[in-house]
Amino acid sequence: MPHFYVKPENINTNTFSIEGEQAHYLFNVRRFKQNDEIMLFDGKGTSYKVKIDLINKNKISGHILSSSYKMPGPTINLYTCIPKGDRFEWLIEKCSEINVLKIIPINTKRSIITSISNKIERYEKISISASSQCGRSDVMKIENPVDFKTACINAINNKDFINILMWENENVNTLKSLVPKSKLNGANIFIGPEGGFESEEIEFAKSLNIKTLTLGGNILRIETAAVVASSLIFQFIYGII
Repeated sequence: MPHFYVKPENINTNTFSIEGEQAHYLFNVRRFKQNDEIMLFDGKGTSYKVKIDLINKNKISGHILSSSYKMPGPTINLYTCIPKGDRFEWLIEKCSEINVLKIIPINTKRSIITSISNKIERYEKISISASSQCGRSDVMKIENPVDFKTACINAINNKDFINILMWENENVNTLKSLVPKSKLNGANIFIGPEGGFESEEIEFAKSLNIKTLTLGGNILRIETAAVVASSLIFQFIYGII
């Protein structure tokens, strides 16, 4: 069944309403009609099965038939440098599909793009669209960039999280050796810029007990490393592999 976003403030106890661009899409593009049943999600973990009572190009309203709450399992926070061009949009879409909870862009000494303020609204729409496509009930958050050292300090304050920095020169640690047998609340993953982290940044991260890990002998693009690392660590925390 189709799965569409509705703003939380437009959900009441037994009713819902949708206006603007989303109403136009559902009415003119998807061609829904009165009495159709659809699925909505509020971006905060709740999905709703609803029935349409009124629909036109400007507004849709109806009543809620049932609801369910589901959030992602272990939290994956992705601290990543921003790739050039539209590759960051691809990263957002794919990380949303694999249940990354939050993306925090980081600025390192070799970062090329350091601001996303003029694109944050577009990135949020991509995240919402990805949740709609994959059946996710929440929306992956995308924060404003922070500098690398601040990001490291923030990460280590998460209780019962594993903190992992992807580094191509690591040749000892493996994911299996890093993930503890005790239950984790989640993971913070660090992905560097094109050209990699500088040695000073690696040493700073290690001084905070952030573990370094390689994804193999090949040098991966930022967006590839982000998706591969997030997926692998998520599976390890869940105990799938």
